[in-house]
Amino acid sequence: IGAARMDSPFQEQQEKAWWWGNPDAWGAPQVGKPDNAVARQAGEAALKSRDLTRDGVMAVLEFKPSDSFHSLLDLYYSKFDQDEAENSIMWNNDPWWSANGCGVTYSNAGLTQVGGVPVVTSGTLHGVGALNMLNEMNTREDKLFSAGWANTFQWGDIYTLKTDLSYSSAESVRTTLELQSAFATPRDIDFNLTTGAGFNRFSIPGLDDPTQIYLGLDAMGWGRDGRTDLATTEDTLKSGRIELNRLVESSDFLRSYDVGVNVTRRNKDWAYGAYYVDLKNGRAPVRLDNVPHGTASMDFIGLGRVPSFNPMDLLAGYYDLRSEPSENDLMKNYGVEEDIKTFYAKANLDLDLTDKVRLRGNVGVQYVRSEQSSTGPTVARDPVTNDWIIAGNQTIGASYGDILPSMNLAADFGNGTMLRFAAGKAMMRGPIAQMGAYTTAAVDPTTRTWSGYGGNPRLEPYRATAYDISLEKYFGPTTYAALAVFYKNLESFIYTQNLPWDFTGYDDLGVTPITNWGNFSRPVNGSGGYMRGAELSGAIGGEMIHTSLEGFGLVLNASYTESSIDPDGPGGSDTDTLPGLSKVVANATIFYENNGFSARISQRYRDEYRGEYSSLFGDRIYQNTMPESTMDLQLGYDFSESSSLAGLSLLVQVNNVTNEPYRTEVSAGGIAETIYLPLEYKEYGRQFLIGARYAF
Repeated sequence: IGAARMDSPFQEQQEKAWWWGNPDAWGAPQVGKPDNAVARQAGEAALKSRDLTRDGVMAVLEFKPSDSFHSLLDLYYSKFDQDEAENSIMWNNDPWWSANGCGVTYSNAGLTQVGGVPVVTSGTLHGVGALNMLNEMNTREDKLFSAGWANTFQWGDIYTLKTDLSYSSAESVRTTLELQSAFATPRDIDFNLTTGAGFNRFSIPGLDDPTQIYLGLDAMGWGRDGRTDLATTEDTLKSGRIELNRLVESSDFLRSYDVGVNVTRRNKDWAYGAYYVDLKNGRAPVRLDNVPHGTASMDFIGLGRVPSFNPMDLLAGYYDLRSEPSENDLMKNYGVEEDIKTFYAKANLDLDLTDKVRLRGNVGVQYVRSEQSSTGPTVARDPVTNDWIIAGNQTIGASYGDILPSMNLAADFGNGTMLRFAAGKAMMRGPIAQMGAYTTAAVDPTTRTWSGYGGNPRLEPYRATAYDISLEKYFGPTTYAALAVFYKNLESFIYTQNLPWDFTGYDDLGVTPITNWGNFSRPVNGSGGYMRGAELSGAIGGEMIHTSLEGFGLVLNASYTESSIDPDGPGGSDTDTLPGLSKVVANATIFYENNGFSARISQRYRDEYRGEYSSLFGDRIYQNTMPESTMDLQLGYDFSESSSLAGLSLLVQVNNVTNEPYRTEVSAGGIAETIYLPLEYKEYGRQFLIGARYAF
């Protein structure tokens, strides 16, 4: 029986641009901005404080009445709670938005050359009316339960039968609430921007004066005074496996073989609701000094103290909820079901190739039969009210089979030298969120043609043939060096494409189309490409250098990976890479472990990559993420058996010792050259964790 609890506070400081561009190229010059200079067109800053708690309990019951029968039952339950408060401020200064009939102008504009292009990096913005402050409260509660029952039966000294039944469920409930506040009149904003790393600096008069700030002013023109969202996810997984192993004593190379079958069913359901928040009964804007509030510090970008309040404290007394879902909100209500049957056979090999070379490994094959389906909504605009509605529901699915051979071999040359080789076909299912039967479809009242977009319940997996080879040399129990190379040929990849589509059966909502065929955008399977690379790794035990260094050690690894795949599909950007793929990744750890004491310092580095992140309202976005190098520290002590505190272990961790920031960048628009400028800069700070464990 075990129990664990973690309580981890967290804070984040963030500042970001929305986009950079030269509006002169689109016929929208701004007074005071130097001709054809690139300028930052909008920005925001946020301060987040978050508290994470996790409680977990587990129990294992083991029963072994004889050498021929062994049974294991394990149970696990975990509950995760997250409470987050966020203060943010944002503004739009592009030339297409104006306040009080007057657009934003510049004065004292200073320029910095970036790649030969003039970029506005200092000065003052005048008449910024689209300036909004948000106070948010976000919560998340996750519950996870899993159970497994494994049994092993042996008879005749050559047969082993294994059975395994498992069940797991996960439920996640996420809520967000944001309330807006704003100035009654446009502001002037002084700014000093960097074209590299670091926070930008701003000055906005009146932020520390609650008599100038009001609830109920829709400065951004969003048509609301706030918004609240509720998202729930339920995920269940049921699995059963039976496997038979037979020893083969008469063969010179075949030591045993396995045959088995595994059956899995997964259900995942999403539910999403969103409401706009408006001041009660259309009341006049409420001045902030008339409601409970405090302040939060945004000194990190020069803004000083800004208004802060808990939106939950004001919601019931000052606001009403209004249901006006968008098509994106309604499309997030769907479910996906997968039934997977896997039949497999494996031969386990062990033979002497020569007097000095021994070969071990296995050769096997799997047949995977997949059946999948999804039920989801068709979303369209009501032609009478112009509101987004669920016009119908649909259930769509597919089934397919895959034969996946594989081989894993290791040649032991003695003296610690080993050569490993692996080859096989593999499959990986696409993001389950892309497999939903959610669609939005409508007939254009002018052209009377169909169009739409949505998920793809018939989406098949990524498929690849992979080859790996590594040469390893072991010099002792703690010291080795290895070089590995790998090549993966992805026969298929998943892209979002516009395809001809038969809309027969969809509700045209009173607008008769000239044909039932139209264009539909959705993720589909397309041609892939290669991924290839190499990895160098090793470890050095201190005792290999000198006996006085016993307990010390060093672990190193570095890898290089490249790919020919354009994740945007044919005709996409040549600069985009696979989400999450860094070409260069390296790790180094120095450690000491002796006499119950342990210490380690780890440094990890990853090259720039195309990151995939959660954005507004649970949507996914891609951002070009800059290189990062992060250091972590860990200290621990286990009390010895002879101590009165035997069984107690203490742990101290410091994560991100050097306060490494998170950075993204974006290309500027409206110019012939390609230059990249900062998009988002975020600091998480150092995180200190103190832990204790007791076992008896």
